[in-house]
Formats: sequence, structure tokens, C-alpha cells
Amino acid sequence: MVRILCVMDNVVSGNKGLTAKHGLSLYLEAGERKLLFDFGQGRETWENGRRLGVPFHELDYLVFSHSHYDHCAGFLWAENFGINEADVTAVLGSEKAFFQEKYAKDQDFPVYLGCGFTKTYLRQRTGQQWICEDVLALGKGLWAVGGFDRIHPEEIPPARFVKEAERGVMVPDSFDEEICLAAETKKGLAVIAGCSHPGIINMVETVIKKLNRPVFAVIGGTHLTGTSKERLLWTGDALKRLGVELAAFNHCTGTAFASILSEKGIRGGCFGAGSCLYL
Repeated sequence: MVRILCVMDNVVSGNKGLTAKHGLSLYLEAGERKLLFDFGQGRETWENGRRLGVPFHELDYLVFSHSHYDHCAGFLWAENFGINEADVTAVLGSEKAFFQEKYAKDQDFPVYLGCGFTKTYLRQRTGQQWICEDVLALGKGLWAVGGFDRIHPEEIPPARFVKEAERGVMVPDSFDEEICLAAETKKGLAVIAGCSHPGIINMVETVIKKLNRPVFAVIGGTHLTGTSKERLLWTGDALKRLGVELAAFNHCTGTAFASILSEKGIRGGCFGAGSCLYL
């Protein structure tokens, strides 16, 4: 059985003792493995986790979906909350892309969006660092997946996201470091995504292709907030075509997509902080 618990999201569920803050963090139990997938942007993630009974001292993996602050900056507080640095393994995508400085350029000046720590800092505070640029087995029925096929023009990352290619030189950010998780369930794979900058359909199709298994559920952020209704309809149709039956979306997905999923016959809902799934 796979257990997925939302530790941090933009909104809270029925547990009003938790804190909501823009960002994402999910706790997973898959077989004998325990891991934290993303870390929100600050200390509040760990305080939520403590209230939710997350066993920080037992974690096997710390998985970084990509290097934006709202998914990674919370790692800076990990050492204060019982993480066993010698035993825990960090999992991330392309190291070069991960540690390039990230910015948004939709205001008067570029706005820093990066993780806020260095490669050296990560290595000092985790026992091992595993790089996933294709498929990386984390345990029985559990994988990290990267290297997504970029097939659909509908899913090109917004032009506002840039990275620093060299000092002061900004180029479009293709999020080459982004990874997701895939966990085996009785009904098929559950895909766990952070922000889906490469496109949630590109990502799901790549997982199906690389693992040669159907996808039953998709959980996490999809970066559909503020997109057109045409894009939402296209995404709903594609998820239906791919056989997805359950969609527990949050963070950067927005609220408008829920009605689209319902129209397509896909069980869905907001997976806010405190929400839990057993698959």
C-alpha cells in the first residue's frame, strides 16, 4: 500500500491546526520506504509535519522535484527537525540545471526564485546524493523519473521563467532538473509531481513509456493556474485518454480544473495540507 500525506500546500484541509503557505511538500510511505517529496519554502513545512506525525528521523529519501524556492527552500530547516543526515539520501534531477540560479522576469527587475542553498550545503547535510536523469529505482515499486519527452506544444513552460546561463545572462528555463515519483499500486502507477513545468501530460506519457505500466492516479502540482479554458479541457481530455482515474491536485493547479475533471469522469479534488490518500 502507498500512503501519501500532504504536509504543505497553499491551502489547508479540515485540519485547522496546520499552516498554509505557497509551496508544496508531500510525505510518502511506499513499501518499506519513507520519503519527503519537496519541502515548501520554510520552517512551517516541518512544523506541519510534526503535527501530522511525520517520522522525520526515519526518512530514507529527501526528493527535490525542481529547484524553485517554494519546493526546496524549506530544506534549510531540515537539520532542526530530527533528520538523520548520515542515513538520508537526497534525490534530485540534473545537478547542473538544479543549481543554476532561477528567476522570474515578469516585474520591473528579475526576481530570484532559486532554492537558496549550494551543492556543498546539500552534500554536507545528506549522507548520499543520487542524480536521476532517466529512471532511478528507490525501492520495490517506487521510482524517480526524469528526462521527460517534450512532445506537446501546449505544455511549453511560460516565458517568465528564466535561469542564469552565465553571470547576468538569462535564458528560458526548460526545467531540465525536474523529476517526479512513480509508485506502484494495485490499480496502476501513481505519479507524484511537484510543479509539472515540463507539462503534466508530457510527464505522465514519459512515465508510461519508461516504466511500461499504466498510470491510475496523478497527485501534486500541475501549473495550470491562470491558463485558458482550452488548455484545461485539453489536459482533462489527455488525462482521460491516458486512463487516469484519480487526480488529487494542489499548489499551482488552481481551482478551475476540478470541474473539468468531473466532466471527464475523473475523480478529483483539492489535496490541501493535511489531506491523505491510501492507494
